[in-house]
Amino acid sequence: MKVFTYSEQETKTFGKMIGTYIKNSGINVIALYGEMGAGKTVLTKGIASAFGIEEKDIASSSFVIASQYPEVDFYHIDLYRVDNIKEEELDLWEYFEHGTCVVEWAERLNDLPEKTLKITINLVDEKIRVLEMEL
Repeated sequence: MKVFTYSEQETKTFGKMIGTYIKNSGINVIALYGEMGAGKTVLTKGIASAFGIEEKDIASSSFVIASQYPEVDFYHIDLYRVDNIKEEELDLWEYFEHGTCVVEWAERLNDLPEKTLKITINLVDEKIRVLEMEL
């Protein structure tokens, strides 16, 4: 399925729709793919808002790999800086099994749970995004 968004706000709104859907779907991992600046963190803000997490609390990670929001069992995992870290050292499966996880730069993982919503974000221009989803 493909969805087009035409602004940052539309991307966030669509993210909130995704978050609302997955809360009761049995899907607990959302894997985000896309180049730098594609809108992965913007989409994550929207998804997190469906869990009651404020936009200001979600940031593109500089050095924090996993941000935890235990009050709602939500985890924001940003793998941008993990080129030289082995997957088993991260123990991401612990997160995957205990809450809802949004994983930015998911292409850096070799393995994901079976029930993972994969979203690739392609940049058309400065404002337009194409989000391709696969379950």
